[in-house]
Amino acid sequence: MKINDLVNRTFSTASVLEDISHISKLLNDREYVAIINEDLTIKGIVTLRDLHSNPDCITIIDCDFSKPKVNPDQSIFEVFNQMKEAKTDFLPVFENDKFIGVISLMSVTGELVKTIAETKLNYQRAVHDLRNPLFNIQGLIMLLNETPDVQEKMDFLSLCSLSCKHATDILEDLLLVEAYESKPLSLVQTEMNYFYNQCINEQKGLSLLKNIQIITDLSTEPIIRNIDRSHFKRAVQNVIGNAVKFSYPDSIIKISSKFVENQLVLKIVDAGIGIPEHLQPEVFNKFSKAQRPGTQGEASTGLGLCFSKQCIEQHNGSIFFKSTEGKGTKFYISL
Repeated sequence: MKINDLVNRTFSTASVLEDISHISKLLNDREYVAIINEDLTIKGIVTLRDLHSNPDCITIIDCDFSKPKVNPDQSIFEVFNQMKEAKTDFLPVFENDKFIGVISLMSVTGELVKTIAETKLNYQRAVHDLRNPLFNIQGLIMLLNETPDVQEKMDFLSLCSLSCKHATDILEDLLLVEAYESKPLSLVQTEMNYFYNQCINEQKGLSLLKNIQIITDLSTEPIIRNIDRSHFKRAVQNVIGNAVKFSYPDSIIKISSKFVENQLVLKIVDAGIGIPEHLQPEVFNKFSKAQRPGTQGEASTGLGLCFSKQCIEQHNGSIFFKSTEGKGTKFYISL
């Protein structure tokens, strides 16, 4: 979680040459004042604690009100630790060396409390979701021990393997979603249409199992982007995999790309079950309420599209969809 949305961009200003008495009056009804330097740029912020720490100062320029500068892309955990080390409740936020606002300890701790509550809920949901495949494995092992039929034993082992994979998918997706936001990207120059073709080819095994035809119409124009290939591939394949999962056997999925207004747009269209309107706002949420079994009972972790959105947005891209229940879904990835 980055602090960008927590930055207070509304603030009062005062000159670095102002008397302490004037600044003290300003701070009677506000928590900080942004201080403008002699070159008319904002140097930092001053609080009542700063004034109390400099009792002999007459003007602000004589005071030490220096504080660590933070940027909006830093995580709340990093900023919280900086506040703790600097012993301050407020830090100035700069973007490209320009002052944009202030982050407060109150907003950071409030977000941390919210994050902890969400993490606890996600943990409970993960435990609940893991119970199903684990109980299924337990039941299958009991049946495995009771049947003398070799073919039945093979069938039960195959079902055990599927349940193990589902449980592993839940754990892997959960760990990936939790860790990804703070993990730096390993960017490599990549020709995107060739890359998308690779993503599609690696998903064709899933489509063949349902006799689904994937028709592609990728742009021939070479488009170069800097991406973390392994993570971006997983993000794209999550979307393609969902299209296969929610499409009917013997149907068609169409995947195309085109260059529009300096953006490469990948379009993935299926004619599957679609997403009910009341579930559409939940699609990209962690442990989404929109998770449903596929058309052949395929399991869903409710985490795949959450990761896809995180990953694509960290690459400064966007993802959205249009869907009609019973008629299919169109996903768009713009980069």
